[in-house]
Amino acid sequence: MFHRSRTLIVVLAFTCTYALAQSVPNVSQVLMWSTLTTRPIVPVTTPGGTFTPTVNGTPVSGTLPLSLLSVYTEKAVNGFSLDIINAPNNYSVANASALSSALSTNIALALSVTPVESPTSGVILKTDPATGAALPVSSTLGPIFTKRAETIGKGKFYIGFTHQDYHFTSFNGQSLNGLSVLYAGGDQSGIPGANGTAPATINLGMDVRLSQDVTFLTYGVTNRFDVSVGLPAVHSSVASRAYNGIIYSGTGLGTSAADKCWCVNTFTPGSFALTALSIGQSSMSKSGFGDLVVRLKGSVIERPHFVVAAGLDLRFPTGDETNYLGTGTTSIKPFVAVSLFSKPVKGLVLAPHMEAGWQYSGKSTLAGTLQGSTQSFTLAGAAISYVGAPFTTTKGYLPSVFSWALGTEIGLNKRNTVLVDFLGNQIGWGHGVQTLVTASAPGVLPAAPGFNGGTVNATGLAAATGRSSYGQYSGAFGYKFRVAGDLVATVQVLTRFDHNGLRADLTPLYGLGYSF
Repeated sequence: MFHRSRTLIVVLAFTCTYALAQSVPNVSQVLMWSTLTTRPIVPVTTPGGTFTPTVNGTPVSGTLPLSLLSVYTEKAVNGFSLDIINAPNNYSVANASALSSALSTNIALALSVTPVESPTSGVILKTDPATGAALPVSSTLGPIFTKRAETIGKGKFYIGFTHQDYHFTSFNGQSLNGLSVLYAGGDQSGIPGANGTAPATINLGMDVRLSQDVTFLTYGVTNRFDVSVGLPAVHSSVASRAYNGIIYSGTGLGTSAADKCWCVNTFTPGSFALTALSIGQSSMSKSGFGDLVVRLKGSVIERPHFVVAAGLDLRFPTGDETNYLGTGTTSIKPFVAVSLFSKPVKGLVLAPHMEAGWQYSGKSTLAGTLQGSTQSFTLAGAAISYVGAPFTTTKGYLPSVFSWALGTEIGLNKRNTVLVDFLGNQIGWGHGVQTLVTASAPGVLPAAPGFNGGTVNATGLAAATGRSSYGQYSGAFGYKFRVAGDLVATVQVLTRFDHNGLRADLTPLYGLGYSF
């Protein structure tokens, strides 16, 4: 390769980078901002001497503006000489944009499918037309997450409050605290005869949390039709750290086609940096009102031992989607709910329940693509192109969701009810969901301290082709008890059975509800 004797010395030097705590405009951009870094263009000192980056023979120094960590590629100028400052082209490492967009979509899904306590749970009294007395509808206190088929009764009110904390720990089965994301390489260099850019990976450590305090009110319009309104107060928090960037470029001395010319690739223009141990970090949290939910429900069939109801959930985009407080779009969900009741057996009442619904949503920035803007930086008359902030987002359809639930209430007595529920969401039927897959690309480890060199497969997450669908399945186990009169307290834990999309292992719920 060109200037082989000089470049063999230079490859052993690496430019230090420092993790920067970034000032982020909103929560949905935290991940991308953690991959932004400033990178100094400085002389490279090696045992063989000091080499100063030049542009057409003119020594230069300076700092690249705040930009996405990228693999830069060299170019040839004046025949066979090399311009050490790189060509005005760069390639974003590791599909950080794809990961950020997929993460945003899955957070929006978590907000839109998060189960909240059924807003007609608790004590339901209806007037007996024969006697005029107010009698309880059933011998249980109703389900928690599953919709209750019974309506509340004409002129009756139910007010409730619930609190939920979601701590997401994995994405598609991989821990959020150490995701590896892949840039597959293959983009062409300006050097005649050189191989294209080598693959690269970076690691991301993330902490993603959502909490919801939902207040809802139900009113019985007639004995068979009620309306519920719920408004959540949401707190979102995301922290991200980008680290351990590696360009799998090798020494450039091998005879194998896999041993790509190292001089094609660098993290820092002019400095031939094949590693970036510390890149950047950012975090942000936000609190505010979420999306307003309105539920219309009417009983279709009422019998002494079962009730069938049909209804409609409407979700309005009142929450700020850029800070993960809402989904950024209107959603509509028709549903059917069924409640069954057994005769008491030794004081116990078994009350199975089930529901099914299909949620359709419009377009949202959380289902689009987050991407940086291309800008130019001039150094000694040479234009260096880079990608950085501000970030822009396209809009896409939030995935459709078919949801179902099956469970039972176990009425121990009139004051205590135990609940078991199984819940499922088939996400992406209709409009698909953005996701990532584990991919690999052949490369060669850098010849540097800590690396032995040699052929290796660079492995990490990359954007999937097109959109897909997947299932999410959970179990919910709870307990409801009458504190005093018609005041009912709720305790429940939700646990996930699968590893698709964002996963929170255990999610507690606490609630209070009062009928009057």
